[in-house]
Order: sequence, then structure tokens, then C-alpha cells
Amino acid sequence: MLIPTTTVVALRCPSCGRLEFRGLSLFSLSGDRTWQLECSCGMVLLTIGTGRGRNFWLQYHCGMCDNMHLAYYHRREIWSPELLTLTCRETDLEVGFIGPREQVQRAVQHHDRSLAEMAEDLGLSGYFEEPDTMYQLLALVFQLAESGHVHCGCGNDNIEVEIFPGHLQLRCDSCGAEKILPAGNMADLDQLVGLKEILLPGHVVRDSLPGQTRHRPRQTQKSPV
Repeated sequence: MLIPTTTVVALRCPSCGRLEFRGLSLFSLSGDRTWQLECSCGMVLLTIGTGRGRNFWLQYHCGMCDNMHLAYYHRREIWSPELLTLTCRETDLEVGFIGPREQVQRAVQHHDRSLAEMAEDLGLSGYFEEPDTMYQLLALVFQLAESGHVHCGCGNDNIEVEIFPGHLQLRCDSCGAEKILPAGNMADLDQLVGLKEILLPGHVVRDSLPGQTRHRPRQTQKSPV
């Protein structure tokens, strides 16, 4: 009988939107050690530790409700030929997957359904001024964030996204620089088609004293590009 000792973890970062894939070996948790999945932006997405016997505890940062969830699984559930789905405790929506690489990849593709369907699940269908425009804009922003092409001029890649009925507001959590992406009509979206990067207008300003560097945003730009 073949006992799996490696598995793959996939979770989307609630801070920057990147989807993180990472291999996990059973031997990484020998003894009392813990294992963490950390996003490239620095946020810890998941921590796994050993419990009693062959049981393990998982604490993961939920991308749906932005809370931490705690769950307990047997070793056979984590290192298994079957897919393990992590869900949001508040919405019951899928937020992550653990299992064989091929199954995790298929689950992620299936999970990436249209944002319109997700908005329906969350009761947001009547919130946006132009839903189709907003869904496409969100898809574009998350696609660029996932590939590491949303960042600030100050050098920070950890960008917050706040959703309003007619626009998105991107904000750097380091220097406070902001950028507005309008979604009032399809003409707004047309200006962003083909965009390869979103850059917030923050920059590093050096003080008069040597060795001191602090971040200060330039004047906030309201342009969508």
C-alpha cells in the first residue's frame, strides 16, 4: 500500500489577491514543528501543526471574511489521494484546497467562476452601478495582482482594494498613496484593456538627516491609468 507523504496547498491571499501554491511534505511536520504558507507579500496564509496522535490542526486566513479559521484533520485527510477543501466558516464558500497537484489545479480552475456568480452568492448583485463593468474590472485587477503587477511607487506590493458602487479604490498600506479606477461605464473599462501594470503614485522621500528614509505619497491621482 502506497502512503502519500507529499501534498499541495493552494490559498488566495486576502491582502494582495495572489494565489499561492506550495508543496507540503509530511516530514516537514515531524516532532512538534509547524509549517506555514506565506504569501510573497509577507502575509501568513496558513499554519499547520501536529496535535495528538495522527491529528493536525490548520489555521488559515480566509479570503472571504478576512478572519482566521481553525480546523482539525487526520493525517490521512491532508496527505491523501482525495482533495480536501477549506471553506469560509461564515459563508461556506471555498477558499482553499489541499491534495494532489492535478486535483488542486482543477479545483482552482473550477473555483475561478465568474465574479457575477460570486456577487450573487454574497447578495451584491444590486450594489454596483454597472455590474458588468465592475465584474470585468475586478477580474482585471485580480489577474494583475496575482501575477505581481499591482504595486506602489514607494516599493510596496501590499495594496488594499476597496470596492464602491461605481469605482475601485486602491491604497498602499505603507505610504498611503491611492489610485481610483472608475467603473461607471464600458468606456472606463476600455481605457484599461491591455493594461500590463497598475502603479500607485507613492514614492520614497528622504529626510534631511542622513540615514532617515520615510514614505510619503505624491498627490493622489484619479486617473484610471
